[in-house]
Amino acid sequence: MQEMDDNLDAEIRLWQQKLFSRSIRRSRKLERILNLVGKALNLQCLEISAGDGVISANLRTLGGSWKTAVPNKAAAHSISYSQNEAITLIEHGQLPFEDHSFDRLVIVDALKNFTEDATFIRECHRVLKNDAWVIISEARRVPFSLVALLQRIFSLSPVAKGQRRNGYTPGGLFNILKDGFDVPETISYSNGLLETAATLGEAVQKSMSSDHYWLIAEKAGQSELYRYRRLYSLAGFAYPFLWLFSKMEFLPGHKLLVKSRRRHWRPRLQPKLIDGRSIAEAAINTKIGTAAPF
Repeated sequence: MQEMDDNLDAEIRLWQQKLFSRSIRRSRKLERILNLVGKALNLQCLEISAGDGVISANLRTLGGSWKTAVPNKAAAHSISYSQNEAITLIEHGQLPFEDHSFDRLVIVDALKNFTEDATFIRECHRVLKNDAWVIISEARRVPFSLVALLQRIFSLSPVAKGQRRNGYTPGGLFNILKDGFDVPETISYSNGLLETAATLGEAVQKSMSSDHYWLIAEKAGQSELYRYRRLYSLAGFAYPFLWLFSKMEFLPGHKLLVKSRRRHWRPRLQPKLIDGRSIAEAAINTKIGTAAPF
């Protein structure tokens, strides 16, 4: 019985690798994350994952010592298929690690799972060493777009799937990082045409199963393998079109990446005018070249 279970687990891992190879979005995401992390030899690294075991396994190829933490049990079960190590479940937004433990922190699509994301970022700040780096991969929130419309129609938005928010704007991501991290310009990628086609593909996947194909269930069985085979065939048909769409980088991106260095935690207070308005509010309500809101 144990041998049968081991064989099934190995086949599930194999099909996950095959599906990953035909996913333009996941492949591009991994490539960009690996480039931002760089070599991690002799470094202590922490990954906070939403459950994508293939990305988790590839992070280990950079070297260094890695730990994985997840926001929920579903992600823990999924990661356990690819990592033969203890997976830390994050409870109440608290990381069970000592202060200044890590040189690198990689958050892969998991930040929007936390109710108090700004509070959680401060917890991340605590476990990082001085001058350590955090790399964050997240969905970019673009409310008025065809992608957002399709997500609402097919109930495919992150919130519809049980997450706390539908992603971040570059400014929103800056706001939760600014007190403890030096934030360079965020990177936007994965253009709207690619994301539109991929969202339609997700609608087809949803007709087969309500779960993400990359999120492996706790007791995955033969039914998952049949679904993976069908998805692999569909992905093969769609791959040339998605590859072509991915080259249209002049279109606005729907994914965000940021690499930010830790610094001393110091709240950055927004300057206020004497009447209590912020500079941004004053600029919005004042015509250029005047001193009063006419």
